[in-house]
Amino acid sequence: MSAALLLAATIAASGCGHRGGGAGGYGGGAAFSIPVAAAPIKRGDIAQTFRVVGTVAPLQIASLSSVVSGNVLLVNGQIGQHVSQGQLLVKIDDSVLQAELRQNQAQLEAAQAHYASVLANASGTVSSANAGLASAQSAAATADSTYQRDRALFKQGFVSQQALDEAQSAAAAADAALRSAQVTAANASLSPQGPSSAVADLRNAKAAVDTASAAVEGVLSQIDLTNVRAPFSGVIVYRAVDPGALAAPGSPLMEVNQLDSVYINANVSGNSLAYVRAGTPVTVSVSSIPGRTWHGTVSYFNMAADPGTVSYTARIRIANPDLALRPGMVAQASFVQSRKTGVLLAPTASVFQTDTGYGMFIIDKGVAKQLPVDIGIQNDDFTEVTGQGLAPNVMAILNHSVTLQPGTPVQPIGSTGGPPAGSAPGGKAKSSKPQGSGQPTGGQH
Repeated sequence: MSAALLLAATIAASGCGHRGGGAGGYGGGAAFSIPVAAAPIKRGDIAQTFRVVGTVAPLQIASLSSVVSGNVLLVNGQIGQHVSQGQLLVKIDDSVLQAELRQNQAQLEAAQAHYASVLANASGTVSSANAGLASAQSAAATADSTYQRDRALFKQGFVSQQALDEAQSAAAAADAALRSAQVTAANASLSPQGPSSAVADLRNAKAAVDTASAAVEGVLSQIDLTNVRAPFSGVIVYRAVDPGALAAPGSPLMEVNQLDSVYINANVSGNSLAYVRAGTPVTVSVSSIPGRTWHGTVSYFNMAADPGTVSYTARIRIANPDLALRPGMVAQASFVQSRKTGVLLAPTASVFQTDTGYGMFIIDKGVAKQLPVDIGIQNDDFTEVTGQGLAPNVMAILNHSVTLQPGTPVQPIGSTGGPPAGSAPGGKAKSSKPQGSGQPTGGQH
């Protein structure tokens, strides 16, 4: 730039000695042209955004601690290592519990054997009782049939009174035997609704099996607690024990963070609440990782201000498959505040503030021409402009020198500050305004 200033001063001095004609007071002879950086005005879409500061936080955090006492036998994993869901991370000594388990399993087997024996005996008794009942039913039916037949024959005079009495006695005896068989069968019945002693014996045997089984399950649950596993796939960020250490209930062992997706916890001020809600798209950048941006949406947005502040926490979920974003990093979250399509866009570097508003230099027939402009949406890269003499492909001079005057011959040295021709500039640019500002400020951060 110093060389350009020197060249401009030389041209100005030359012009002073050759006044008398030509544009801008230059002589009729050939004039030197000042090299300037320039870029074309384009028509396209632009978004005005505001940015807030946030910090990276894990999607999930698991602080693993012991719930049983015992010596640590195994620690599987170091800080920074990836772990899979269900992977064994810490093993605590379970030898005492294993001995208790074997004892309970033996008691369960004994209870199961006793239950099987009671069931077999009860089944045999039921079979015998049912057979006796069937025989008594048949005998009772035969005796009753004989009695009814003899009664009919007695009325006709074919059977004596003695024979009738004997048939009646036989029917009564058979009926009594049937009722006795029914009682015996009922007592032997295995129906859960029945009052039989066999059912009571089976219930007691089954209760003993259930009690022994519950004892086994309880010890197995305690043994499982000696295996500390990863609740989800993630990264070990903290390790507090080594093999041989004594673990006690509540003592910290490890911390695992899920980082394949992360949250950006951003604080949004009250005057920007209208632009943020659950589902709002966000662009995130991190100063320590230049040149990269991440895109996500607001997953949760607090409806109450943070204690002692007038800001509201937005939790933005970001996919982080390469784990580039790490907990604690400071991030910039960019929210769209307004958007326009099909407007004239000039490089923001070409727009400057004057005493009466805003202006810019364009190249008109090889010389610099200053135009007043009105501006609309503005971001770091582009500014929406309107004004006479502005149109697509008009070359705007960028970062003009203070020595540049209207009518000065200029020569563009390249097109910078804009995207390739045919693109839609400004769609993902960062805001050049502070959060909550109502009008563009001009200039860059």
